[in-house]
Amino acid sequence: MSTDINNSNKKFEEALNLLNEAAREKKHEIQSILGNKYSHIREVIQESASDRMADFNRLKKQAQVVIEQGSEKTKEAVADLDKKVHQNPWPYIGGAAVGALLLGYLLGSSKRQ
Repeated sequence: MSTDINNSNKKFEEALNLLNEAAREKKHEIQSILGNKYSHIREVIQESASDRMADFNRLKKQAQVVIEQGSEKTKEAVADLDKKVHQNPWPYIGGAAVGALLLGYLLGSSKRQ
């Protein structure tokens, strides 16, 4: 049994030596193949990254436009509400009082239980 293991180890070592010799002989060829593959991968990654950056910049600009439009609409709504409250304040005062009363009732009833 130990001779079988020794024979297997020797065959394995011989195979490794053959592979090492072949690798030494083809070193430059292997390096150029690997270099070409890695450069291709690098190019693909760089292209993808630049495409994603362009998409990000486009979305960022769109978000800024939407935020500006939302800000303008909010300012218009607040100005309109301010005008209405100044023209007729009593419904808004009554609404605020009813809202505060309901909120107080809900908060107070949760403490009783």
